[in-house]
Amino acid sequence: SIDTDNELCPRCHMHLMDDDVVLGWTPCDSQDYTTTCPNCTLKFVPHFCVQSTSPSFIGSRGPSSPLFCERLSPWVLQKELRSIMSEGIENLLNPEWRESETKNATLWWNMVLSFMRYRLPFSFLLQGSFKTDLIVPTPEDEAGV
Repeated sequence: SIDTDNELCPRCHMHLMDDDVVLGWTPCDSQDYTTTCPNCTLKFVPHFCVQSTSPSFIGSRGPSSPLFCERLSPWVLQKELRSIMSEGIENLLNPEWRESETKNATLWWNMVLSFMRYRLPFSFLLQGSFKTDLIVPTPEDEAGV
C-alpha cells in the first residue's frame, strides 16, 4: 500500500492530505522539492510511505519494513527521470534498478504514485513485480474503474 495522507507540517503539525501536498507545489519548478503548508505557509519536503507484505520488499530499515520516500512534484520527477533515461528506459523497468539504491526506489515509487493519481496505466512499470506480490492489482483496478 502507498500512504500519501499521513503528512504533518513540521511547524504547525497540521495533518496534510494528498491534495494539500499537491496544491502546495510550486508549478513548473523542477528545482523545488518542497510543498507549502496551507495553514502556516512553511515550505518543507513531503514524504510518503510504501508498505508491502512481500518477503522480498526492502524498506527504509531493511527487509519487510516500510519504505519512506520523498514526494516529488511532477516537474521534479520529470527532471530526475530525464536524467535517468538518458541511459535508456530499460533501467526504469528493471526490478534490480529500483532496489539498488534509495534514490532509484524513490523515483520509481513516485512514478507509480503519479500514474495512480492521474489514473494512467502503470502495469508496464511492474515487470517482475506480480510474481513476488510487490503490487497486486485490486479488482477495481482490473475492471478499469
